[in-house]
Amino acid sequence: MRRHYAVLLRRAASLPSLPLVASLHAAALRRGAVLAPSLIHAYSACGDLASARKLFDELPPRGRTLSARTALASAMSAHGRCREVLDLFAGLAEEEMDDKAVTAVLAACARAGMVDEGRRVFATVRRRRPALQHYTCMVEMLGRAGEVEEAERLVARMEARPDRVICAVLLAACRVHGRVDVAERVHGLMRQCGIA
Repeated sequence: MRRHYAVLLRRAASLPSLPLVASLHAAALRRGAVLAPSLIHAYSACGDLASARKLFDELPPRGRTLSARTALASAMSAHGRCREVLDLFAGLAEEEMDDKAVTAVLAACARAGMVDEGRRVFATVRRRRPALQHYTCMVEMLGRAGEVEEAERLVARMEARPDRVICAVLLAACRVHGRVDVAERVHGLMRQCGIA
C-alpha cells in the first residue's frame, strides 16, 4: 500500500497537481500510510512549501527520519530557503548523514553562496570519501563564488574520475568569470578522461 501511494505521489508531483497531492495525503492518512518524504517532495513540487514544512513539523520525533529531513532540505533549497537547511541537520552526528543528505546540504550551500559552511560540511565528508555528487556541489559552489582555481584543484585531486556533469559545471564557472586559461585545462582533462 505504501509503495502504491509513493508511485501515485510521484505522478501527482510531476503534473504538478496540488489538489491531487492533498487528496492522496488524506487517503494515505485514512489508511495509516505515512509517507513523509514522498509527501514533502510532492507538496514542494506543487509549490506548496508551507504544507511540506507543516507536515514535517507535525511528525513525531521518531518520524523525523533522515529521509524526511533530506526531502524537506531539498524542498527548502529549491524554494530559496537555503539557510534553513543547515538547521534541519543541526544536532545530527556526521556518521548519521548519508550521501543524499550531504548532497542536499551542499546543494543548498551552493545555491545560497554559503562557501564557508559548504567547506565545513565537505571537510567532514572528506574523511569518509565523498561521492562524485558532493564534488559537483562543491565545484558549483566555488564556481559561483568566483573561486574557479580552487574548484579546478578540487577536481584534479578527487579520487573519483570526473564526469561530463562536473566538467560542465566547472566550464560554466570559467565562462561566467572569464577564465579561459582554466577552461582550456578542463578541456584537456576531458580529452584525457575520454569525455570530450
